Amino acid sequence: MKKNVFLFFLTLFAIIFTGCQNNESEFPSSDDPTVVVSTKEIYGAPNRKFEIKAALADDLGLKSVEIQIPELSLDKVISFAADPLLKSYDLSYFFEVPANRGTSEAFKIKLIITDVSGNVVNEEANLRLDGEFAAPSITMVTPKEGAVILLSTSNEMPVNFVVNDDSGIDYVQVKCEALGIDETVTLTGSPQSYTFNKTYTLPVTAADYVLTITAKDKFAIPNTGTLSVNIVATNEYPAIYLCDQPKGTNLTTDAVGVPMYFHEKSGQDFEFKYYADTDNKEIYFLGQESGFAPHCFGLNPSGELVDDVASTAVILPTKGYYIIKINPNTLKYTATKYTPSSKVWADIANGLWHDDEALRKPFVSVCGGGIQGADWDTWTAWVQTGLHLSNNPNNPYQLVGEYTLTGTMEATFTGQWWSPSWRLIKNGICTMSPGENGNAKYPAAAGVYKVVLDTELERVFITKK
Repeated sequence: MKKNVFLFFLTLFAIIFTGCQNNESEFPSSDDPTVVVSTKEIYGAPNRKFEIKAALADDLGLKSVEIQIPELSLDKVISFAADPLLKSYDLSYFFEVPANRGTSEAFKIKLIITDVSGNVVNEEANLRLDGEFAAPSITMVTPKEGAVILLSTSNEMPVNFVVNDDSGIDYVQVKCEALGIDETVTLTGSPQSYTFNKTYTLPVTAADYVLTITAKDKFAIPNTGTLSVNIVATNEYPAIYLCDQPKGTNLTTDAVGVPMYFHEKSGQDFEFKYYADTDNKEIYFLGQESGFAPHCFGLNPSGELVDDVASTAVILPTKGYYIIKINPNTLKYTATKYTPSSKVWADIANGLWHDDEALRKPFVSVCGGGIQGADWDTWTAWVQTGLHLSNNPNNPYQLVGEYTLTGTMEATFTGQWWSPSWRLIKNGICTMSPGENGNAKYPAAAGVYKVVLDTELERVFITKK
């Protein structure tokens, strides 16, 4: 009996061994696999991902590739299917450097490539953690985004910007295809800061232009930064804005309504409706939305309206609503106080959702995108009580609140089933629905914002808190 058992296991072992031998024979001897890494020097940084790229190939078939960095506890094996055999593979593997590593550290990345014939090839690349990945920063001094160049005054366009980069600047480029501008300044010594200042001459015909600024740094793997600036060259102002912020305020940090877009326009006569929330309110009129230059209308020492960035503010003497008219060509303005007669949406804080219209009480919340907690369902607007606006105790025509924005936003301020509702369209205009045009999208940095819906002005002001 023992002999029979012995023979049985001997036969079974022989079958298994033969089977293994037959499997081995499926893959005859072949040439070594090849590997070409995209770069021998890879730059990373603590708490940042880097990419390992390589082209792998074998004349018969690849079996696996192993990626090792022992010091960073990286030991990754990528195995390939044997049916069908894979003869080439573009390796692209991302790995995040632990946050506790130092920027002065360096490591070896080891790649172990095995083919189906059992041939093994090793390849190495260097990993350095002193990488610099930020693109050069470009700060425009002039012209600002949306700048208006009044050709009737001057057809010169001063271009002034500052470039900064930690690893040093290689070159800066100024381009505007429509104006035939293509100027590159190559810098010597890799300075970390550079100021460009040059004046270009524009054609005397009105047109819109896009000025593109590009800067490249001197890092081993160069980074490039680009900034596009839209410019309007015109014989008359397409828009005038009313600004009640102190001179020098950054007018691009708020989301909507600062500075305020005009209400009516006839030729170069612009009309605003405006609410002064205090006595002796200071305002300016701007020829562009993005800042106080180049066209800032205020008062000179004689009390006359001038287009001068050094001018002082126009004063509205008492709190209340005004109709303000200005002509930037004749440099004349008037400010007349008035009493609104539009509907007052009172006591909205005690709103009530009810299917029976006779039993419901109005509330005003918001539907839209880019607003934390909001979507396009008026039921969501109702149940998310943090989105509800309340009455401004100091002005019955204003509804106020506070929203957290998560990015580019669009909004309709609404009650139950869109009644009442005000749609936020372009230029901060908020028309009572049904109104013309669709909802506009407004880029906004994430954060908390104060919200003021002025139902008399049909304007919304969403300002960074």
